[in-house]
Amino acid sequence: MRTIGRLLWLSITLFLVMFAIAFATSNKTLITLHLWPFDGALDAPVWLLILSSFIIGGLLSAILLWGQLLAIRVKLWRLEGRFNKLQAETDEMTAKSTANQDNDYQYGYDQQDEPAASNQLTADRRLR
Repeated sequence: MRTIGRLLWLSITLFLVMFAIAFATSNKTLITLHLWPFDGALDAPVWLLILSSFIIGGLLSAILLWGQLLAIRVKLWRLEGRFNKLQAETDEMTAKSTANQDNDYQYGYDQQDEPAASNQLTADRRLR
């Protein structure tokens, strides 16, 4: 599937490049551009003006998308930091809980903080 997508992208790109070449070779008419804040004028072919405006637009779009991507990555980095911090706290709490349970079993105490042996004797007496 990925190969088909790349092949499609390559074919569209080649088509657009061929279209641009055909456009550039067929439009050789010169136009005069008057640059507003300056007194000078620029004589350029039509194809140069149109293709350069597409290229400038593409570059500006790429810069804007790069800025958005950077903002998204910063947010991702912050969330990853918060996640790692919470994961460390959870691991610490789990370790403490496990240590407390191990201590309770080691000293023979049950959940009501009574010695487990006496509790077992009480349970045996009730059964008789």
